[in-house]
Amino acid sequence: MKGLLRKDLYLMIKYCRLFFILIIVFSFAGAWNNNLFFALYPITISSIIPVNLLSYDEKSNWSLYACTFPCSRKEIVSSKYILTVCTLTLSAIIVEVVQTINMIIRHNFHISGLLTIFTIIFITGLLPPAFMFPFTFKLGAEKGRFAYYIGFILLFALLGSLQSVIKNLPLGLAHFPFRSDYILILFFIGLLLYIISWILSIKFYQNREF
Repeated sequence: MKGLLRKDLYLMIKYCRLFFILIIVFSFAGAWNNNLFFALYPITISSIIPVNLLSYDEKSNWSLYACTFPCSRKEIVSSKYILTVCTLTLSAIIVEVVQTINMIIRHNFHISGLLTIFTIIFITGLLPPAFMFPFTFKLGAEKGRFAYYIGFILLFALLGSLQSVIKNLPLGLAHFPFRSDYILILFFIGLLLYIISWILSIKFYQNREF
């Protein structure tokens, strides 16, 4: 498992450096514009990195070579899901750090707003890969591209809905709604969907023929 994650890390360093630059740029832009919708773009960007790595794996025929390695197909799938959580967590931390700096400068720091923002952006980031991975592992990166596009259509529809609800709420202000029960429900629903997707992807990939 460590070897698989290390391989993906090398690929990210080589092919995805622009993604991380965009994550930082959009984090600052979202914070200084007081716009949660805009701040969600870094999470959107980071959520597609593992999916892009799957495409690189297939184009290089690494998926065929991996079948000869001392690692199971379950580990191959799991490494992508773990990598997704890691990239999303890193992006969410970057957004939170930038937003904290912005709140301190504007003298409106509130921990409840940060907790709400972190939960929303993290769970929102889990949804596209949770939807796309099962199709990709079953059909392959190329044939599964329709799920890739549908996933982002659904994501931006969700972001649009969130924007209509909170468009008058500056990011991180005291009146940003924080309800621990709602946040926990949102978190566990998103986590449950991600786990179900994980299980389906393992099953699909184990039955897939190359």
